[in-house]
Amino acid sequence: RAAAPSPPRPTAAAAVTARGPCGRAYTGAVIRARAVSREENDIHDGEAAATFVPGTHALSDVASTTLAAVLDVHTLGRVTLTGAAKDAEYRRVEFRAVTIRGATALQRTRYDARQAFTSNHAYDGGSSGANANDGKDMKLSSTSSAREAIEEALGSGYKHWRVERASGAWSVTVNVKKQRATVSRDKTMRLIDGEAKTSVVIGPQSHDREKARLLDGSDPFLKHVGVAAADGSIKTSKRDKYKQVEEFLKILDHAYDDATGAGHMVRGSTARPLRMVDLGCGNAYLTFGAYTLLANKRDVPTHVIGVDIKRQAREHNTAVAVELGWDDCMCFMEGSIAKADVKFVKGNDDAAADIVLALHACDTATDEAIVRTVRWSSPLALIAPCCHHDLQVRLKNASIIAFPPITRHGILSERFGDVLTDSFRAHILRLLGYRVEVMEFVGGEHTPRNTLIRAIRTGSPASKSVWEEYDAMRETWGVTPWLADALADELNEARAGVFPNSDV
Repeated sequence: RAAAPSPPRPTAAAAVTARGPCGRAYTGAVIRARAVSREENDIHDGEAAATFVPGTHALSDVASTTLAAVLDVHTLGRVTLTGAAKDAEYRRVEFRAVTIRGATALQRTRYDARQAFTSNHAYDGGSSGANANDGKDMKLSSTSSAREAIEEALGSGYKHWRVERASGAWSVTVNVKKQRATVSRDKTMRLIDGEAKTSVVIGPQSHDREKARLLDGSDPFLKHVGVAAADGSIKTSKRDKYKQVEEFLKILDHAYDDATGAGHMVRGSTARPLRMVDLGCGNAYLTFGAYTLLANKRDVPTHVIGVDIKRQAREHNTAVAVELGWDDCMCFMEGSIAKADVKFVKGNDDAAADIVLALHACDTATDEAIVRTVRWSSPLALIAPCCHHDLQVRLKNASIIAFPPITRHGILSERFGDVLTDSFRAHILRLLGYRVEVMEFVGGEHTPRNTLIRAIRTGSPASKSVWEEYDAMRETWGVTPWLADALADELNEARAGVFPNSDV
């Protein structure tokens, strides 16, 4: 058989010396180099501009071209390596240029069978227009540079390479055994003058992402309540409180849509504003935040009442509302959660709250907030409990000890008491016509009291099985919670509707 013709020898103008995988120096026939000045293309280290040529070539030459393409960040789109060897740790590797805090780096994403691992690698010496970076301003890999990262990947035996650049896309099929590579143009991706007709972005992509916030330091109330500094930055000492309010408001935002979308709550209008009460408002971080969300950001006419037992809180919060010009829609009163005379319309006791908020009301004060929610028939309640002492005492005095290993140890008994208390609260709300979710509203690093009860009133009666679950819980632990005693009449009436022939 006649031997296959050898590929044409490179001309002197076409041959260049470059470093390939493992740092080996060789003469490449695939790279057609032209000198590029700093002013012309911002390639600071004199890196040759890489041009792929269709056909079969030495693997080292194609690797050299790919390396040069990756180091030219302004024309790079993405490089993808697949077809890993059987014993390879990663089945797929991707490279792209990114800009993080003003500095350009090569981002490598490696995929194993379960997840992706991402690292950023500095362009050494500021090559290809990248800013040299010592890792202080952006998180960079300390083990390898951009050049070393791509050289390592190209030398790892991947059989299929795809290089997407401003001039077009190229596919490379590698024969590792013969150390040859076949280059072909991918005609499915046409890029003209650097404008991609696909989703691939050419050049460094900004990797600085602003977190989605409902509140930021520019919101005026944050400065007035002492959470934000004069320049709009969140004070270090108030970051946990800011995070709690921010996450609480995200849940309020979704819950408002849920309740109004299903027709369980009015949307609020000029003629009939939305009515919201914050029971145990304290310094009113949440109160002002909720008003800002609904009235200012969502344009929902809203009236708000904040209740707190401290006179200082009423005076301070009222002064802030006046300074913000919100005192016509917000008022604060001094009183307990159970007895405060909350009226949105003077002389009209039926003008009850549409939304009840209670953030960290201590012990049975949380139950008092739930009692008022039920008796107002409020369509929406968001309640984050605080300490749980009452049921702890009832458990200790109970005649039944269902599972001694749980209550034998103080810390386990305390934590179990917390869980059982909130379980009773959520279940009682279900019995009285609410759809209930219990969730974590903020990470435990911001507050250990991060449980939230989200209740929307549907008016649907609870089924017999729900009542049976409630009765079994009481009988198992030998306790009746404070909330059940407080809402005894409402529970008896609701039970009679489901079990009409039973003795209540």
